[in-house]
Amino acid sequence: MTMKRVILSLVALVVAVSMAAQGADGQPGREWRGPHTNHTVSTTLGLGLEYGFEWEYVERATLVARIGYASKDFTLRSALDNFQWSTTMAPMVTLEPRFYFWMDRDGRNGKYTAGFVGVPVAATLAKDAKGLGELAVSPVVGLRRAFARHWFHEFTAGADLLCYPAFCATPHVGYRIGYLF
Repeated sequence: MTMKRVILSLVALVVAVSMAAQGADGQPGREWRGPHTNHTVSTTLGLGLEYGFEWEYVERATLVARIGYASKDFTLRSALDNFQWSTTMAPMVTLEPRFYFWMDRDGRNGKYTAGFVGVPVAATLAKDAKGLGELAVSPVVGLRRAFARHWFHEFTAGADLLCYPAFCATPHVGYRIGYLF
């Protein structure tokens, strides 16, 4: 399956779920007012595209599942005379248990800010599609902010622990922006 087909399939899925989330009167359904079940379409610094599903299984505790085409490496290089960035993209599946420890709500316009701790476990598929390319665990602390009715962004910091094919630990700083429905 080509990447174009994967992206078009994700877009079609998002449109279908978004239309199903509309109420009988055509108005958008319930918006996120704290950790509970929701769907997201988001991108990270590496400019991938991921569909996510967040499920609240206990008060303040959720499980986030994401699938899509995401950046597995993002590198910034700077010298006195130039600035460069590079990224490596790959199909990725992520499961992330989260615990929300703080929330500040602004009832107007559905805005909120929430602090969380999470442990994403990300599996990157191999380039030749013959199995697992990499497996990484990333304990993080994050801040999620809704800045419009359905739009949010997240900042995370922590550590990336590459578990497969060889162990390696690096610092983690992340940014995600997305649409929540």
